[in-house]
Amino acid sequence: MHIKRTTVALAIAIVLICSLPTIVLAIPPDNHVSGFSSQQILVKFKPGTSLPEVAEIHRQLGGQVKETIPGIGVQVVTVPEGHAMAKAKAYSSNARVAYAEPDFVAQALGSPDDPYFDLQWGLTKIEAPQAWEVTTGSGSINIAILDTGVDLDHPDLANKIVSNIDFSTSATTNDVYNHGTHVAGIAAAMTNNAIGVAGLGYTSTIMNVKVLSDTGSGSYSGIASGIIWAADNGAEIINLSLAGSFGASTLEDAVNYAWSKGVVVVAAAGNSGNTTPMYPAYYTNCIAVAATDINDARASWSNYGDWVDVAAPGASIYSMRKDNKYGYGSGTSMASPHVAGLAALVFTMVSDANGDGQLNDEVRARIEATCDDIGIIGIGSGRINAYRAVQTGAATGAAVGIVTSSGDGMSVVGATVSDGVRTSLTDASGHYGITGIPEGTYTLTASAPGYYGASQAVSVVAQQTATADFALPKLPALWVESITFGVSGKNLCLTVEVVSESGAVAGAQVAVQLTNGVQNWNFAGSTDSSGTATFVVTRAPTGTYTATVTALTLAGYCRDTTRGVNSASYTLKKGGGRR
Repeated sequence: MHIKRTTVALAIAIVLICSLPTIVLAIPPDNHVSGFSSQQILVKFKPGTSLPEVAEIHRQLGGQVKETIPGIGVQVVTVPEGHAMAKAKAYSSNARVAYAEPDFVAQALGSPDDPYFDLQWGLTKIEAPQAWEVTTGSGSINIAILDTGVDLDHPDLANKIVSNIDFSTSATTNDVYNHGTHVAGIAAAMTNNAIGVAGLGYTSTIMNVKVLSDTGSGSYSGIASGIIWAADNGAEIINLSLAGSFGASTLEDAVNYAWSKGVVVVAAAGNSGNTTPMYPAYYTNCIAVAATDINDARASWSNYGDWVDVAAPGASIYSMRKDNKYGYGSGTSMASPHVAGLAALVFTMVSDANGDGQLNDEVRARIEATCDDIGIIGIGSGRINAYRAVQTGAATGAAVGIVTSSGDGMSVVGATVSDGVRTSLTDASGHYGITGIPEGTYTLTASAPGYYGASQAVSVVAQQTATADFALPKLPALWVESITFGVSGKNLCLTVEVVSESGAVAGAQVAVQLTNGVQNWNFAGSTDSSGTATFVVTRAPTGTYTATVTALTLAGYCRDTTRGVNSASYTLKKGGGRR
């Protein structure tokens, strides 16, 4: 369908977010390989066929049994080179044969036969081949490419296009500017077809929604109309490899409308190399995508900031060009369709977890939760990882274990175990459990009052539980050996003595609360080389005083409140005597 807009609203122009060098390569020659072995077939005889009958049939038809597949009784039969199909037909015509067929060849989905796949470093970086081993998506998942149109006759894309519509000033839905074709190829080029490049979305389809003119710009009104149309006509994902410098309610309303219809909206973050927001990527219901290079660094020209959600490969990305060609392109325009293609795969792997009747929230959450942290500030959750994102069920695992005392092996109750984000306290038997940990390697730490802390590296795999036990050494104990009072003139002196198994403890921090029932004094100080700390109440009034040690700390020690004393009383009589 081709709808030509006869009027175009005046609006702020929006520009493409890419740079496309002129390096191009022509369509490669057709290099399909045979789909079956040329000298091997598979034969199964009907029940009741005797061994002599089997041997005679093989003799007549010129086949030699190489092996028999146990359990199903299928024989692997060698035949003359190049006669596999003919021999399979000959065996099938025999009344004693249940079936005979070529020994077809399967290929690992992770290694598509697209001849330029080796140039697509981004797909390898995000582990697309591993993801395709899990899912190749679905032909019912539609990615709407809102761009300059796509090359409608490109042999690596033409069969993927399910609709064409024009909301630009152009007279054609075809790609004249040479941008939308490149974007569409990244998202969902025909894959494993022995032609050109692979598309991350693999079996997903393309909706060609032209919103940018043949000079590469378009109005917000046209883009908003394209978003609405795509949302109303079956798009699961909308890719917007375009950006404007100004926010507009019309554009944001269109994005929100698409989100409300269950659509994942993906947009390029911009190529200014700063934190300035670009639109529509800045809007809450868009996944804003920054660009990374082959070294997993943020591309110098890519925008970044706390409004950016994820990053994806975007520097020197190889994909289709118009006029049946191929070439490199760089920009967040190239990063965005990586995320759109991944969303198409993830749609087939999630379920409606919150009961809202839609999957776009689960898809977005899965993509963001399974990113690789590549240590770059300002790219949100990290760089996307397709394999982690498509693993069956929630792409999270768990860690469990027990915390004990290394001295006596007793369970440590109330110990805190953390992966840096999530924490768990040990129960009465010393056990802990942390769930919902995204796949990756973590440093778990365990700590408890009275013990040295401990840590260990743990690898967490989705839907699996890692075990990490901790044996914590006890800290040496210190305690208050005595609290004594003395009088010096009109002053009341309070001395606290701190010791350990080794004797006097210097440098311990002591806090004491003193009260006479009318007035309170709070003291804090450190013990000296003799292990004592002295506090003075000047011009102390008469009365009965009670001193309580409220805190006693020293790095590498723990306080033992079961030994020594923790409080003491003293009565100061008129004239300084003790009663």
